[in-house]
Amino acid sequence: MRIMKINPAHPEDHKIKEGIRVLKNGGLMAFPTDTVYGLGVNAESLGAVDRLYQVKKRPREKPLILFLAKKEEILDFVETIPLSAQRLMNKFWPGPLTLIFKASSISPATLLNQQGEIAIRVPSHPIPRKLIEKNKILLGTTSANLSGEPSPLRASQISAYLKEGIDLLLDGGETLLGEESTIVRATSRELQLIREGWLPRETVDKEGKAKGDILFVCTGNTCRSVMAEALLKKLWPAEESDRVKIHSAGIAAFYGSPPGKMTLEVLREKGINASFYRSARSEGAALKMADLILVMEKDHKERILHLYPPGRGKVFLLKEFATGLKEEISDPIGGSCQSYEECLREIEENIKGIIKKLGLE
Repeated sequence: MRIMKINPAHPEDHKIKEGIRVLKNGGLMAFPTDTVYGLGVNAESLGAVDRLYQVKKRPREKPLILFLAKKEEILDFVETIPLSAQRLMNKFWPGPLTLIFKASSISPATLLNQQGEIAIRVPSHPIPRKLIEKNKILLGTTSANLSGEPSPLRASQISAYLKEGIDLLLDGGETLLGEESTIVRATSRELQLIREGWLPRETVDKEGKAKGDILFVCTGNTCRSVMAEALLKKLWPAEESDRVKIHSAGIAAFYGSPPGKMTLEVLREKGINASFYRSARSEGAALKMADLILVMEKDHKERILHLYPPGRGKVFLLKEFATGLKEEISDPIGGSCQSYEECLREIEENIKGIIKKLGLE
């Protein structure tokens, strides 16, 4: 095993590159995280994953954790994201929280449990974050201890037996928090605490019971976002209606404007009376309170993140969150009745996708 001292606050590029080289060659690497020291392998290398299980003596029924660099990357790997899980991600990612989701079809099989679930975490420590950001492979991780033994908080605590199977140890001193991540199963609307770690049970329970908040944003809040709000309210399960706030706003909206005439007409054909809707402007307080912000255009997303940078990871194009496609929904303002009808059909189809993505089917 090679040991490389590395700056934990500002990891040297050449040392990160060496770590990436080891991973790409199917090697096993140890490094500090915000919680404890971890082991990492290329999750798409069956040989590397098998070797990690053997070296660590880890039962195969206990899957590895996928480390991601950005919260929004989760869309590629999960089938559903309950709103309660989105709220936890907003507050505690990057950080000491591991969430278990129903895995998508493109998730690496090496990381799935027997139920087809995947565990994901976004670490806050600069070393694993830099490894992930500069890497072109998926990083499967676990704690750097023999199964059943205490997790190490510094490199010197990694057992001699385990070190024999490690190719590279990045020694970044003591870990930041010194306690394992909290693990929560988020495969349904009700969160299930699997392991209480740095985040206490009380925090998980509080966030799981909190009322959800979904905000739709377009330009003037008289057409597309009104349609989306109205359709989601109509399709939202009645028994869950008191657990969520669904509303809309506009990037450049005038306060108190009614929906456009054509918007009202096409919604009326769907049995929805939107005549009482009044426009609002997307502002800091509403953006902060929302668990999920769904926009129609890339410009809307950019302007929201400029206004509220902490919103990264909870602001998505409507189509992106519903289907994974980073496509916009065009503004029908000034168009024909047919253009409004087509816009409504497009939004309705994606609202059905939102219902599915939130695990409400």
